[in-house]
Amino acid sequence: MLTVLHRLILPTEGLEQCDAMYARPALPERVAETSPQAFRLKAGQAFTFDTFYNAFSVKKWKQAGGVSRLSLNLHIYGQGEITLFHRSNAGVVTSLWSKEIEGEIRCTEAISAWPALSEGLLYFSVTAKAECTVEAAYFATSSPMVQVPQLGVVITHFNRQQYVRNSIQRVQKALLQDPAYQDVIHFIVIDNSANLDPAEVPGGKVIKNHNYGGSGGFARGLLYLHEQGTFTHCLFMDDDISCEVEAIRRCYAMLAYSVDRRIGLAGTLLDDQKPWSVQEKGAEFSGGVFRPLHEGADVRPVENLLKLEQDVGKPVYGGWWFFAFRLDAVSAYPFPFFVRGDDALFGLMNRFNIVTVNGIACFSEHFLSKESAFTRYLGMRASLAIYLMVGQGRTLPTLKMMGLAFLWCALSCRYQSAQAILLAFEDVSKGSNFWRQNLDFMPLAKRIQKEASYSKDPAYFQAVPFCYEGKPETRMRKYIRLLSLNGHLLPQWCLRKMPAYVGEYTRGLLGLTFRHRHIVYRKYESRDIFEAELNKLRFFSLLGAFIKTSLVFVLRGSAIRRSYRKNLPMLTSKAFWEKVYRVQPENDSGH
Repeated sequence: MLTVLHRLILPTEGLEQCDAMYARPALPERVAETSPQAFRLKAGQAFTFDTFYNAFSVKKWKQAGGVSRLSLNLHIYGQGEITLFHRSNAGVVTSLWSKEIEGEIRCTEAISAWPALSEGLLYFSVTAKAECTVEAAYFATSSPMVQVPQLGVVITHFNRQQYVRNSIQRVQKALLQDPAYQDVIHFIVIDNSANLDPAEVPGGKVIKNHNYGGSGGFARGLLYLHEQGTFTHCLFMDDDISCEVEAIRRCYAMLAYSVDRRIGLAGTLLDDQKPWSVQEKGAEFSGGVFRPLHEGADVRPVENLLKLEQDVGKPVYGGWWFFAFRLDAVSAYPFPFFVRGDDALFGLMNRFNIVTVNGIACFSEHFLSKESAFTRYLGMRASLAIYLMVGQGRTLPTLKMMGLAFLWCALSCRYQSAQAILLAFEDVSKGSNFWRQNLDFMPLAKRIQKEASYSKDPAYFQAVPFCYEGKPETRMRKYIRLLSLNGHLLPQWCLRKMPAYVGEYTRGLLGLTFRHRHIVYRKYESRDIFEAELNKLRFFSLLGAFIKTSLVFVLRGSAIRRSYRKNLPMLTSKAFWEKVYRVQPENDSGH
């Protein structure tokens, strides 16, 4: 009996698309009346599938450990030729076999070279001599599964009913009606807004839940899976499920054939504005800093696909937009961060072996386009808390981490964000009890002032010269800028009345905003802008408060660190979340 590992796909309607991620030199003509993935070639046409979604990763499937035999399975009719290739990491392309197409063929072609391969990509090309139609093509194995997963897909939802309804319906049509998956993949929607009608989520179970953020929602999902006693694996996903359904199938297959009990399968996050651009493919955390791996990589060139499958850095966690693992590997539940940082600490605590695979991916707005005073508060308090709990948590590196983040915002007149970082520092310095007493983030959110952003017409950005690249500075100008705290110590007559127009994440930002009274910021990859005014009183008030908080931390740092490390096991325990929710079966609703 064959198990499908990796089937050829074409773009799903409604998802962000980039042709070069599926086929080369362009997308073939679909044959909609037969199958969503069927395509037709006219005489003389040729297509190659050495692409992000359709090339088969030798290294990652070899590392899984359970696939001893591999075949390419085809259903094609017409007249032409199909050739299977292997591309090594060194770029050497080898033809493994070629097959003539005459009439209709349904075949399983064993890949005899599989046992000797250890890296690179497998892919095929189709050339049509006359009109030719490919109905199906997929890599499969006759090896038995290491384990037959019962996979619970946990989706945390909050006030995005239309997204989750559309996504579940799309997945239900493509996946849950497939006999191969309908009894082994189950969708559990944790409804943190308690306003989702279960009847509108066919094939999914809806659990209404008090809103303790993503941390609480995913913890509630874990509790449910553990209570049922029938699930073996879990997949955390965002509520818009903006991914190819094939990514879920491939995830299931990877889990089924992995011999590693501690596997943590992390989906690649792509930028929905530039679908070929990687935001994160695994991530690391060190020195209180989250670092996405392979950031900015372009997945279109085949050479980059080989680089993307290489180990870079030390990945220790995967984002919860798409993260799968074995339930019996979970010893620690999510920390009550509400949002931000919960996925990082979950990975660190459970010591997952992080795996990423080309073709298992989803899309999202870019991280930077979503940044605000709110997210800076959440991100900085998570970074600091994790550094204290599982990092070295030393005093001087802590002050440097918080100080640089605070000054970058304050010196560039983004005082709301500087205040948010100060509040994060103050809150984390209260010790571990702060988290138990503030499971609900919403009361805390009222303290944080938002940057008032608004959208502008595209013509605005053509008429106004925004700067997205820092300018060279003389040594004298740089010294004056530093000594004057980026203009906050200069007399009013030294400041320019003309606004500075800059991208919020422009390199050399402080140099571009120096001596400007008024600054217009453009949000990353958007048409939104917000404005800032140099305010000396506000700056020095915030600076004084930050210095005071820093002194308190210097005096109490050791005690704060001990408090976190002592209480970390309790705050990440199953018992903690059971007490929070006091789980009762009658509180659940759904299908």
